[in-house]
Amino acid sequence: MTHFDPKALRQAFGTFLTGVTVVTAKSNTGELVGFTANSFTSVSLEPPLLLVCPSKSLTSYPVFDECTHFAVNVLAEDQQDVSNLFAGFSGDRFAEVQWHPDAFGSPILAGATSSFSCSTHQKVDAGDHVVLMGEIQDFSSTGQEGLGYSNQGYFSLGLERGAGEAPATVRSFRVGAIIEADGKVLLQSSDDGYRLPSVEVQSRTGALAAIREYLQDAGLAADLGPVYSIFDNPKTGDYSVYFLANSHESIATEFGEYVALDTLADIALASEPLKTMLNRYALERQTGVFGLYLGDEDDGDVHSLHTA
Repeated sequence: MTHFDPKALRQAFGTFLTGVTVVTAKSNTGELVGFTANSFTSVSLEPPLLLVCPSKSLTSYPVFDECTHFAVNVLAEDQQDVSNLFAGFSGDRFAEVQWHPDAFGSPILAGATSSFSCSTHQKVDAGDHVVLMGEIQDFSSTGQEGLGYSNQGYFSLGLERGAGEAPATVRSFRVGAIIEADGKVLLQSSDDGYRLPSVEVQSRTGALAAIREYLQDAGLAADLGPVYSIFDNPKTGDYSVYFLANSHESIATEFGEYVALDTLADIALASEPLKTMLNRYALERQTGVFGLYLGDEDDGDVHSLHTA
């Protein structure tokens, strides 16, 4: 049997973009259980089948191993808190969310973009998980954007699309990246202070393509992640987008130098908004809980983009 580093294998699996679901069931004694899962797959239309893969390490695993019915709730893009609740909260999770029972008693979560009520069709033992296949007995769907997950972080297709499409009224459109390697962030020196790598976007819909091309031309091998900040100043017409990114090397080049996260507060940065954003990044990097900023250079809102 081939042996791999479990952490490396998990990271490799994590590069696959998925949606996020909460799988729920009701035990024979009336106990309600649920867990967050991105191991969800549609299987068949005739008959209508889907599958999920509960881990045998779940405290609720015995319920799912014996259940005759269960439900799958596909989370909407604004339900990161629900995902985290069912991934880590140890109290009464169902007391923290709105839900109603389906015809078989399995909880259907309010706000989910789609929900599927299933009868257990087949169970297949699969290593440290079990493949739980369900036949869909009923379903509902709102058409909302779903919550995405990749590289140990959430993303929103709606917000990602919005980031790449600047308003028609903007005067300038720039895109940049917070590129981290070995606990350091890549910065470029300028007359005003240190800046993040960024480039002017020439196309109205080319933010992601523009930063990819810019980094490639600079010879920087970086894996781009989700959008981290969107600055939209209607007074000046300036619009800028910053992505999170990771690099495997923290070697200084002519393009810039890597600065340790714990020293960001002590160096001169080119602007106050940049300083605020990087200080927020350094703090969120410690907690592993990130947020997407939407606003202008003075005021805005942070939308949860938790990592798991």
